Amino acid sequence: MLQLIRENAQGIVIWVIVGFIILGLSSFILSSYLGGNVKTYVAMVNDNEISDRQFRMAYNNRQSQLQQQLGENFSRFFNESMLRSSVVSALVNNELLNQLSFDAGFRVGPDQVQKELAKVEAFQDENGKFSNQKFASFVEQYGYSAKGYALEESQRLAKKQLLDGIANSALILNSDLADYQKLNRQQRDVGLLIINKAEVVKTIEVKEDDVKAYFESHTAEFMTEEQVSVDYLELSLKQLADEQVIDIDEVKDFYEKNKGRYTISGEREASHILIKLDDNTNDQAALAKLAVIQAKLKAGSSFAELAKENSDDKFSAKNGGKFGRINQEQGGNQAFNNALFALKAEGDVSQPVRSEFGYHLIKLDKIYPGKVKPFEEVQAVLERELKGQKAERIFYEGQSKLENLTYQHQDSLEPAAEEIGLKIKTSPLFSRRGGAQIFRNQEVISEAFSEEVIQESLNSHMVKLSDDHVVVFRLKEHQPAKPKTFEQVKRLVENKLKQEKATQLISDLARQTMDKLNTGTAASSLADGKKIIWQKYGFIGRQAKYDQVDATKKKPVKTNVREEARRAAFSLKKPATGKPEYHSMTANNGDALLIVLQAVRDNPMQEDDSVIEAVHKQLAQTIGAADSESVIEFMRSKSEIDINKTQDEVQ
Repeated sequence: MLQLIRENAQGIVIWVIVGFIILGLSSFILSSYLGGNVKTYVAMVNDNEISDRQFRMAYNNRQSQLQQQLGENFSRFFNESMLRSSVVSALVNNELLNQLSFDAGFRVGPDQVQKELAKVEAFQDENGKFSNQKFASFVEQYGYSAKGYALEESQRLAKKQLLDGIANSALILNSDLADYQKLNRQQRDVGLLIINKAEVVKTIEVKEDDVKAYFESHTAEFMTEEQVSVDYLELSLKQLADEQVIDIDEVKDFYEKNKGRYTISGEREASHILIKLDDNTNDQAALAKLAVIQAKLKAGSSFAELAKENSDDKFSAKNGGKFGRINQEQGGNQAFNNALFALKAEGDVSQPVRSEFGYHLIKLDKIYPGKVKPFEEVQAVLERELKGQKAERIFYEGQSKLENLTYQHQDSLEPAAEEIGLKIKTSPLFSRRGGAQIFRNQEVISEAFSEEVIQESLNSHMVKLSDDHVVVFRLKEHQPAKPKTFEQVKRLVENKLKQEKATQLISDLARQTMDKLNTGTAASSLADGKKIIWQKYGFIGRQAKYDQVDATKKKPVKTNVREEARRAAFSLKKPATGKPEYHSMTANNGDALLIVLQAVRDNPMQEDDSVIEAVHKQLAQTIGAADSESVIEFMRSKSEIDINKTQDEVQ
């Protein structure tokens, strides 16, 4: 059907069909909107919406993090559905914590937000001081306004106060800590019988007739992989940007037209005296207090001393009311900022200014005039931006042409290559497990091995590797899967049969050896050259650092205990006096491990106070994290949460 539509795409019949499809789809969309059932949010949490914009920003940020972490493996391990689900879940949890922290009365003022932002290295200038220009540029990259980012930072700090409070409330009694330490540092007297699979395999012989018989009855197991090689056209915004050449005059002209973007706005350094409004202080009382302070200022009293004595902002009061440097465009209380920037000269003091916190007297300490960054300082940034702009135009025009031309000319990539100016590349052969670089992408692999590409020799659909990277390809070479010859797999089959026989022999031998141990035979007497090895470790800990200590070197004896055996030894019950506990298991490499547990004891070495304190802190963090998760789960169970599945699916 698809091939029929493609072949007749220029005919009138297909356009009639398309017309009916469009009309039907339009009617559906219109009726949905008129019916009032369209949900524009991603999730609703107790009547508070999580918008598509919030979801998109969080999704893109998380995707970028994963790309950086996984590098070339990103396309292989990336699961879009799981990422969407986890991002929506995280946004819901975040909104629940916002609501809980607000209802619990947690608030963070603009001065505290400013102090936190000033600590972020990305927002600092070359002198390590907060730069409003860097801050504004940074948050703009992620789609925020300065005020919007400051608001989210305020909410984050409020949530942190809430979560820190939950975590710090974790109660750990000294007796609980002692029991935990005692159990964690416990030592066990362990020995190990190892039935060595590699040595058992050496004793096994298989006949060539058995190898041939197995091969002939299992030919489907010994096939070459189906492989393809493709010719492809790749369009990448990054590659296009790198290829662009920008004239210096063009850069200078762009700089002159956009100087405002590279102007560092003026800042002011201020001090203030705050009289808070509360149950005991109303507007009239606050203004009366400030009137007294204003009279003292007029009489010559020091603003700094009056701030220390009277300001309700205790943090700044101890520094004489100093509030730090402020940019009028940054987040914070607008009334405060407007009053500060209305002052004309250094030393001027404002009339009382009302904010959400109370009434302020604001003193202008210092003026820092704005300045324009010189061309040389921003030249490289401007060139990248201009290259990006040119590349974007080429990319989006080229993307449309690539999709249309490879669809119209289904038997060739050349018309699209000539029109757009792209070079046809050829991939190495790759299988359904994928190849290198873009041929690890699951959608590329699926298209490459599709019936349309292999059987019908058509161009693939355009595959979107990312928002700015697309590819279209067609079959160059196809190598179907085929049976391997006996000579090709003889060694492989022989080894397979040996491994299977060795596994059975080891299982039987392990069972026989356990029977002997359980009847009282000493483990050391069961050793048999390299095939069965006895290793006596003595007292070991749950971790190597808690193994028995060499008295001369004052550090744990190096035991080389297999970690899987160590874990198994500490899962056994405490043996009765004079009666060891035994346990048989298969190691990851196929060896049989027979564990002999002789005794259990408390670690005789004393722990340093610093280590005990660190363990206490670690336990508190673990319990606190679990308590925080429990709070979120409880909030989820008591809240009205509507996840808009339709909105999530169409993203």
